[in-house]
Amino acid sequence: MANSENDSNESIPIILLKNPSAGHTDPYTSHFVSHPPSPAYEPLYVPVLEHTSNTAPISDLLSQYSRSKRPDQVATAHFPFGGLIFTSQRAVEAFDSALGSISASDVQGLPETPLESLRQLAIPLYAVGPATARSLEEIKKKNMPRCWVQGGEQAGTGELLSKLILQDYNGRWNLASVGKKKKPLLFLTGAKHRDIVPTTLVSAPGYQRIEVQTLVVYATSESPSFASDIANTLTATSTARIRWIVIFSPTGGESLLRALGWLSDSDSKDNRCRANPPGTFIAAIGPTTSNYMKTTFDFSVDVCAETPSPEGVRKAIEEFMRSHSRQP
Repeated sequence: MANSENDSNESIPIILLKNPSAGHTDPYTSHFVSHPPSPAYEPLYVPVLEHTSNTAPISDLLSQYSRSKRPDQVATAHFPFGGLIFTSQRAVEAFDSALGSISASDVQGLPETPLESLRQLAIPLYAVGPATARSLEEIKKKNMPRCWVQGGEQAGTGELLSKLILQDYNGRWNLASVGKKKKPLLFLTGAKHRDIVPTTLVSAPGYQRIEVQTLVVYATSESPSFASDIANTLTATSTARIRWIVIFSPTGGESLLRALGWLSDSDSKDNRCRANPPGTFIAAIGPTTSNYMKTTFDFSVDVCAETPSPEGVRKAIEEFMRSHSRQP
């Protein structure tokens, strides 16, 4: 069911097809509430997807590695990967859970635990988008203080992150590891994922090529209540003069079209008339989602955020409303 974090008698509903952040106020709520037009924004959350973590593979890898070395040997030089790649917050959450699940028993009879040993690692943590980067920064502070986060705001898509990694990792390796075999990167991802990052890295020419090992750490499925939740939310906001629906992934966009009856089971193309309900507009978090909706379903979103962030979404929405004389 939709979850509102801002009550207002007169408001512009911003229907976010995602789970609100757990444990703290979601960044979208914080941003939209702190930049109120007149009338105010009202963030509403309608989760599209359910995620099931599979932390065993990464837990086993980290635990086995840390236990195979004395604490004074558990250092960057001995770690089998030169860095980690994250393209979603779900992967970060699974990684965090894996760190938390590592046994606190002694390593070869010494008082240091496996997690304490891993704190010696100094490797880059590559992240798509600012939200994923922020989550990684929290993990870094808690458990991996010698690591550093790369990407984030300047790498809002897989394509941009791939370019950053090719430049950063190859440059870093050439400077620090002359004569040594380049270590692979570990890509932590979901069962359903696009292969842009690993494909780009392994297909790079010559010495720029970077090997990537993919590890699936979570599975994704559509929430069984999404169709009824989005229908109830649209009914509850039907009197709003303007309302926005924000989609955060290709899967979420497709689920929205199917839930609204704009797609049939037998036809993958958009079979609706191009007319949203009055005052209803759709925003995409970025070009990957926007392009997928267009190429797969011939569906054009109203706006696409230039950066995959709360600020990027708000700016896209406000520019659209100003250009169409729908102030604020």
